[in-house]
Amino acid sequence: MKGGFGLIKVKKLFGGSSASAPLVGARRNIKFYGPSQGAGGAVSGEKRVFFVPLRTAVLYPFSYPFGRRGSLRNAISFSFRPILGGLAERLSMIPQITEQRADLTRGAAWFVSKEEVEECEEKFGREIVLLPAPAAFASEAEGGVVVWRGVSGCCAIWFEEDLTPRFYKYMSPSEGGAGELADLMRGYASSCGAEIAPGNVRIIDGESLSREELRRAAEASFAASPSLSRLDLSSRGTSTAERCDAFFASCFAALKAASAVGLIFLILSSILLIQNKRAASSFESAPREIYTAALGGTSRSPLASATKQLGLLSGGGVQLTLDGTLANFAAAWKELPDAKAVRIDAIRYGLERTEVEGQASKAEDIQKLRDALGRNGFAAKTGDVQRIPGGGMRFTLTLSEGGRSE
Repeated sequence: MKGGFGLIKVKKLFGGSSASAPLVGARRNIKFYGPSQGAGGAVSGEKRVFFVPLRTAVLYPFSYPFGRRGSLRNAISFSFRPILGGLAERLSMIPQITEQRADLTRGAAWFVSKEEVEECEEKFGREIVLLPAPAAFASEAEGGVVVWRGVSGCCAIWFEEDLTPRFYKYMSPSEGGAGELADLMRGYASSCGAEIAPGNVRIIDGESLSREELRRAAEASFAASPSLSRLDLSSRGTSTAERCDAFFASCFAALKAASAVGLIFLILSSILLIQNKRAASSFESAPREIYTAALGGTSRSPLASATKQLGLLSGGGVQLTLDGTLANFAAAWKELPDAKAVRIDAIRYGLERTEVEGQASKAEDIQKLRDALGRNGFAAKTGDVQRIPGGGMRFTLTLSEGGRSE
């Protein structure tokens, strides 16, 4: 086999004590199917998960400096709108969150053609969970690549050590086989600074894979990666994700408003209590005096005026700065003479600087992007530039506030 890759040994993969194997399917009545298995209706109460070599799927890793899920979909849309252009309306977008803290949300955004999703649902049924085929063997590729080989083509996913998906690629039979795709994935990882040994590449023969083998691999992967067990690229999964994000966004907005009003009342009440202890006679004039002392000027309605001023002071923040950064980047992107000559792989936003990683056909294209960013409110500095095997260049730009390129 080319490049030293071989078919994964079923006995080696699925050997071991059955007592320690995950029981996801047994506990939740989940059934796992490959692309040539399980067509037809589902049994009542059964959840069916199909692993399919998706032709149109694309994934982009993301990392944002906030922990609010309600802001995630908007941030992803702003980040990838310049890349997708008019294709955005024809694609479903599903975020896979692999890490989330108060100041960080990290994962991968999956994009897949709505038309291809519709084809899968017509074939397998509407009430299904749809996942890319290599994901079934994610637990076998910590920091490596899983290649799924089928009659209709091959597809592969590069997983990081924590099982965050980093890159997905489909290859038709006319473009090459599993060995060629494995070499391509390793080459891409190398261009990103990650070296994947041939022994860390798993090639799965989807046509000879049995239902039992698929079940055990999928259960192990779901147990190892909770974010994968929650992922669903079907139409229902996309709608559920959108409703969930909208719910979190509305909850956060309500909580933010309630917290702001509560904070205002707490401050005013505390100061009023101190003032009343000092001089009870000044109770009626206390709100106006407090407003004048704290904010300057006078007001007939101190509480309403304080609320308005607080909104003006706190209305910016990280989110507005993030939106402004993405908006300026989108404006710069539109100025490029040939947007297809440059591809953006990642945007890492920060309060003081933002890093942009991408690929370009030649150095002149990088310079044009730099100049466009400089005309749209950024001071752009070129960082690491590397040549990609097979042609092209990989680059890093550091953006800070300013009106000209450095």
